[in-house]
Amino acid sequence: MSRARELALVLVGGTLGGAARIAVGELFPHLAATLPWDLLLINVIGSAGLGAAVAYSRSQGPLPYFPAIGPGFFGGFTTFSSIACLQWSAGLGTAASAGVLAATMAAAVLGAAVGWWFGDRPPTPIDERAIFEEENE
Repeated sequence: MSRARELALVLVGGTLGGAARIAVGELFPHLAATLPWDLLLINVIGSAGLGAAVAYSRSQGPLPYFPAIGPGFFGGFTTFSSIACLQWSAGLGTAASAGVLAATMAAAVLGAAVGWWFGDRPPTPIDERAIFEEENE
């Protein structure tokens, strides 16, 4: 795959990931009323998705669209850079900002580990005979 194609895939994926991040923020505006729970949710989901994509591509072979999925979509979806300005944007004190940062980092690492676990599972073949037999009982 050419470097230009990889960069184009990252651009498309990043655009979609950024749009999805904005959509989550708009769907759940009440989450950020007291603390930025939307950032926590976005970062945990994004870390889990990226963990699953990396683990899947390592165990099953490279995904042809990994640049769009991994660094593109999930890179654009996660908002770790937003965590840096919590104290100023959310009006939080230093201690609350540090707590949200620590909770976000811990939850994101846990999310990545769970995503990795799911992505590293071998695909299970569908036993069509068993499904057919269950339907006809």
